[in-house]
Amino acid sequence: MSVDATLLQSLVEAAPDGVVICDARAADRPVVFVNAAMEKLTGYDANYIRGRNLRFLQGDDHEQEGLDKIRSALRQGTSCHTTLRNYRKDGTMFWNELTIQPLRDANGNVTHFAGYHREGGDRLRLRESAEKTDPALSTQTMLAYLRDDKLTGLLRRTYFDELVKRDWGLAQRESRRLSFLVFDLDCFLTYKETFGKNGSDQSFKRIARVIGGCFRRASDLCGRFDEDQIAAVTTGLDLAQASKLAEAVLGRVRDLAIHHPRSNVSRYVTASAGVVSLVPPHDAAPERIYELALKALKDAKELGRNRVVSREAD
Repeated sequence: MSVDATLLQSLVEAAPDGVVICDARAADRPVVFVNAAMEKLTGYDANYIRGRNLRFLQGDDHEQEGLDKIRSALRQGTSCHTTLRNYRKDGTMFWNELTIQPLRDANGNVTHFAGYHREGGDRLRLRESAEKTDPALSTQTMLAYLRDDKLTGLLRRTYFDELVKRDWGLAQRESRRLSFLVFDLDCFLTYKETFGKNGSDQSFKRIARVIGGCFRRASDLCGRFDEDQIAAVTTGLDLAQASKLAEAVLGRVRDLAIHHPRSNVSRYVTASAGVVSLVPPHDAAPERIYELALKALKDAKELGRNRVVSREAD
C-alpha cells in the first residue's frame, strides 16, 4: 500500500523529536527541511535554520568527541549516533542526542542526510541524582556510559582507540606482536531495509555478543568500530593463529542462522574479516594497522564476502 507524500510530510512535521534533512550533494550540506520540534528544541525558526550547516548550533564549542564520529559518517555515507553540546538561540547549552541516517537514490547514491535530534539532559540529570544517593554506583555507571557502546555493550570506538594506542606503545617498547581483526556484516544495508532499525539493531546486538565472546582474554580488546563493524586486538598470536580465530568467529556468526532474505551470499547473515599481524615498528602509528586491516577487509568483500583475508604487515 502506497502512502501519500503529504501524509508522510505531516507525520514528520508532527514528530516529537527534531527532524532535519540536509543536502549531501551541496558543498556545505545545508539544511533543506526542518520540523517544528527542531524549532522548539533550538529556539531558532525554520527560516533561519534552512540553508545553513547545523554546525552553527555548536557556537564556539568545536572541541567535542562526537564531532569526529559525525565527520566520519558524513564522509563515508553511513549512519551514526552521538551526543553533542549545542546552544540555543538564547545562548543556553543543551545536550543534543542525535542520530544521522543517509538517504539514497535508486542507484544507491547518498543524496541527503536525515538528522533526528532530542534533548539528552534527562539522562544526565538521572546520573547526577544517582551520584547524590550512591556515589560509588554513579561512578561505575558513568564509567560504563563513557566506555561501552549502548547497543552492543562492546567498547565505544573512542575508548577502543585509546586502549589500542596504549597497547601499541607497549608492543613497540617490548617488541610484542599485535593482531588486529575487523569484522563487517555482509549485505547488512539490505537487511536494515528489510527489517527496519529495531530488527537490525536486535540482530547486530546478538552478533556483537557472539563476536565479543570470542575475545575474553584479559589482554584482548573488542569494540564497535563502525556502524556495522566490530574490531578486536589480540596479543601473542601469529598471523596464522589470528586468521584461524577470525575464521572461527565467522563460523559463530553463521551458526546464529539469522535469516537474511536479500543477501547475495547466503540465506543467513554472514560476515567478512580483515586480519593484520605485526610487531609495531617504532616509527609507525596505530592508524597504520587500521589501514591495512580495512584494506584486507575490502579484499574479502571483493572476493565474494563470507571469508577472511589476512596479511602480515610490512
